[in-house]
Amino acid sequence: MQTVLMRPRTQPRALLVAALACSALLSGCSGGHSSSGTRAAGGVGTLQATSAGYEVPARLAPAAPGTLIAVRDAAAQARRVGAGRAWQMLYHSTSLSGHDIAVSGLVLLPKGVPPAHGWPVAAWAHGTTGLADQCAPSIATDLGHDSSAVREVGALLLQNLAVVASDYPGLGTPGVHTYLIGQADARAVIDSVTAAHSLLGTRVSASWITVGHSEGGQTALFVAQAADQRAPRLNFLGTVALAPASTLNALIPFAEGTKDPVEQAYLVYALEGLSAVDANVHVEPLLTPQARALLPVTTKGCIDDIVNDFTSKHVNRLLDTDSATKDRLSRALAHYDNPDQMGAVEPILITQGIADRDVPAIATQALVTRLCALGDRVEYRLYAGLDHNNLVAGSQGVITDWITARLAHDAPPTTCKPTP
Repeated sequence: MQTVLMRPRTQPRALLVAALACSALLSGCSGGHSSSGTRAAGGVGTLQATSAGYEVPARLAPAAPGTLIAVRDAAAQARRVGAGRAWQMLYHSTSLSGHDIAVSGLVLLPKGVPPAHGWPVAAWAHGTTGLADQCAPSIATDLGHDSSAVREVGALLLQNLAVVASDYPGLGTPGVHTYLIGQADARAVIDSVTAAHSLLGTRVSASWITVGHSEGGQTALFVAQAADQRAPRLNFLGTVALAPASTLNALIPFAEGTKDPVEQAYLVYALEGLSAVDANVHVEPLLTPQARALLPVTTKGCIDDIVNDFTSKHVNRLLDTDSATKDRLSRALAHYDNPDQMGAVEPILITQGIADRDVPAIATQALVTRLCALGDRVEYRLYAGLDHNNLVAGSQGVITDWITARLAHDAPPTTCKPTP
């Protein structure tokens, strides 16, 4: 069984979704984790942040998902991706256990004047950046130190889409990041769109799509399953998933078999993600003493830091546990991480490079087969000669045309064969 291989961005094969009137807030917005914060118009605070994360109000009363908590201007991020305006924001979402949580994110507007009915929205789901708060794409350089992410988001802005980018739970905010926990990350992405509507009002329309690459593609597929139910007042039109992560139940045997430092790093990340939603998962006791010594950089550094450490330390054996425990963990990874467990109402575009050694084409083909069996309408595009990273630029023309068709409510073609 194939698993998803995800590489750090420094290597050649790099890795890897009548509002609040706030014109006064937007003109006045200007960034430890606990603070009362300053208040601004409409009861929304001015966001306080450092390079290490955002400050969340100490006494945060629960509110509806997508309710804004705090906002501030993000001029540096706007310049980097070619946006006309940008804001970092903090908003309410819901954990898998049903608890109210604060999630951070980024809102980016195209240059120019919005159309009469507002810009459509693209909810961009980011790829792997790390577990530490400073790795949150709304804070970290290049949307998480990823030049392909800058290209991806820049292309969406050039298509005159407002872009909303959730950091996902636990990145930039308190708690362990729910790495690859599909439903948790999808909730945060959907709620970020609701929050953006509160922030921007009539500058954005109700129509929206979600786009993601690698881990972000996996998240986008989870968004496709829940968007209409979680945000019924908005008009969800479809999903674009570039080389989406899948078949995560095979990650443990693959990482152990290859002894690849990249796969070892991502297995640790995946186990940390499980620990955020499963109280029975404790990562440290699962690791060998050699691997356990690398945990500090895993939780405090970003993706390239841990990969460099695993590469230099030559960890021969990662896990120190029995086969029954490994089987249980693999089942949990399948349950929480695999994006092919429910059908999607709206169409899906999946693009994949044949030369991709990070997310093998054979794995994505199997994923498409399973999605078709669920009744999804999937258009699957394969690209000869493209690997994991250059797929973003190489499939951009098809992605742009597909999004344009969806915004016009045209029915896209489907690779899935009709059920007899």
